[in-house]
Amino acid sequence: MILITNATGFVGRALVRRLAARQRQTCCLLQASRRAQQLPTGIIFSTVSASMSDLPALRTAMQGVTAVVHLGGDVAPDQVETLHSNAQDTANLIEAVREVGIRRFIYLSRLGADRSSAYPFFRDAGEAEAVVRESDLDYTILRAATTYGPEDVFTNVVAMLAKTFPYVLPIPDPGISRFQPLWIVDLVECIEAALDRDDLIGQTIPLGGPEHFTFEQLTLEILAALGLRRRLMHVRLPLMQGAIVLCDILLPRTPTPLWWLDLLAVGSATELVTIQRHFGFEPHRLAACLDYLGRKRPWRRDLLRFAFRYD
Repeated sequence: MILITNATGFVGRALVRRLAARQRQTCCLLQASRRAQQLPTGIIFSTVSASMSDLPALRTAMQGVTAVVHLGGDVAPDQVETLHSNAQDTANLIEAVREVGIRRFIYLSRLGADRSSAYPFFRDAGEAEAVVRESDLDYTILRAATTYGPEDVFTNVVAMLAKTFPYVLPIPDPGISRFQPLWIVDLVECIEAALDRDDLIGQTIPLGGPEHFTFEQLTLEILAALGLRRRLMHVRLPLMQGAIVLCDILLPRTPTPLWWLDLLAVGSATELVTIQRHFGFEPHRLAACLDYLGRKRPWRRDLLRFAFRYD
């Protein structure tokens, strides 16, 4: 049986669906949270509840488990506390895994993770990776680029803002940073393959789509999928930071949290052929997968629901 952490997140829900479709026994590790537990519906899987700080509960949750997929890099905009506890949570999980004798451990990280980074978002991810590498487990670390799909909080938030702002759309100006968006279906295919590949043990593998974009080019692709034309107004990152801080004061949930600025400053890109090299398939192009943005939807109302936590 495969245990999945953060199974209520965007990547977690997609991974559970894929493994269930392959008729693989899957168990979702749930934690107490004030956030809605959005598990996939219409499929068969089991669940267990345990806090990442409760080692006895974690050990109990792992009965009958043969592999663990820890989705540490799948962070929602309002999960700031997750960023700062990721390394400790990962250490606790690994301790429980070792104590019950599980060997296979897949860790989902982020491109740019570096424990010496000046940016907290990437430094925290790098510290969690170091914990995994220092273990004696049969681990594989997958560093994913910004991942998109029908339930993501990247393309959908940009679409909400584009629908809300008429004529002109303010966007941050991250300079020369590049992005390599990864289709969610391609990511979960790589995760599933890593579970069965002994040759990937001990490796750290970067994952990205088949194209590089600037943030402006990404935004234009999203606008095209929405059938919208907007004049883009570039805003320097310090001014954008001030606007986000103000929104954080005024709103229960900020659609674009401060840690996104770390992501924009560093970028999210790697070599274009990493998936072909390690997993043997061609990842999807961005324009071919954005049809979900063209569906009729109350975007402005969705933005209000998102900002005011009407989950």
